[in-house]
Amino acid sequence: MDRDVTNVTTPDARVGELVRHRLASLSPAERKLARVLLASYPIAGLESVARFAERAGVSPPTVTRFITKLGFKGYPEFQEVLRHEVQARLSSPLERFREEKPGRGADSLLTDALEVSRRNLQATVDQLSHHDFEEAVELLADVRRRVLVLGGRVSAQLARYLAGQLHLLRPGIGMVDAERSAPAQQLIDLRKGDLLVVFDYRRYQADTIESAKIASTQGCNVVLFTDPWLSPASAFARQVLVTSVETVGPFDSLVGSTAVVEAMVTAVLNRLGPRAQARMQSLDRLRAHEVIGEDDEPSS
Repeated sequence: MDRDVTNVTTPDARVGELVRHRLASLSPAERKLARVLLASYPIAGLESVARFAERAGVSPPTVTRFITKLGFKGYPEFQEVLRHEVQARLSSPLERFREEKPGRGADSLLTDALEVSRRNLQATVDQLSHHDFEEAVELLADVRRRVLVLGGRVSAQLARYLAGQLHLLRPGIGMVDAERSAPAQQLIDLRKGDLLVVFDYRRYQADTIESAKIASTQGCNVVLFTDPWLSPASAFARQVLVTSVETVGPFDSLVGSTAVVEAMVTAVLNRLGPRAQARMQSLDRLRAHEVIGEDDEPSS
C-alpha cells in the first residue's frame, strides 16, 4: 500500500513528496493545483497566489485550502520551503564539499558513512511509494512490453545494473547509450505501452528530462528513480520512486536506490516464476561453452 506522509513536519519535508502522497485526499479543484505544481515544479509554487490559481483554473481561496492541507501555516511558509529546495536542487558536489567540516579521520568517516547509509535505507522505506513500486514491478514483468533503461552521469552504472539483471529474467530489455547518440533518438522504436525506466538525480539532466517527455507523449509508461527534490522528469512519469541520497561527503549516495533496484529485480523474478527460471537455465547452457566474468549485457 502507498504510505501517507502524515507525520512529516513541513520544514523538513519536500513539497513534491507531500503533494504526491496526499493526492487522494485532495478535492478535484485542489488536485488541479497539485498537477500544475508537479508539472512545473517548483516554479509554479514560487509565483503569486493569484498566478498559481490562474494556472490551475481555480480560485485563490482554493490555493489557501490546498496549502493548509499540505501542513503549511500559510503561503509565505510554503514558498520559503520551496526556495530552500531550489537551493538544494542546484547545489553542486563542489559547493557541498566547501560546506564540509574538515579534519575527520578515515575511521571516523567510515563509522559516519555506515550510519548515514543505515539512515538512508530507513528514509527510503519511509519515502518510497509502495503503490508505485508494485505497479513498476507489474509493468516490468509484462514481457509483451519492451523496456529501455536510461541513466545519467551519476546513475549510469545503476541503470546498467538494472538492465543487465532484467535481461537475465526476460527478453526485450535495452539500455539507452547516451555516449552513442542523443538519448531521445534511441526511443524511436518504442511503441505505445512500452516502458522507459529513468534515473535522474540532482543536478538534473536536460536530455534525460526530454527523453521522459518524448516517451510519455508516445504513450509509453515512464518509471522514474529520483531524489527527494524530484527531477522535473516526474511531470512525465506515472511511477516515481523517491530514494534518500543523504551522504557524509559531497556526492549524493545511491545506497537507497541500489536497495530498491535489487528488491525490484527480485520481485520481477518472483512474478515471472518458471518463465524467468527457464531463461536463466538457457543462459547457463550458453555459458557452459564460454568463460564469462560478468553478467550478460542487454542490447543498446
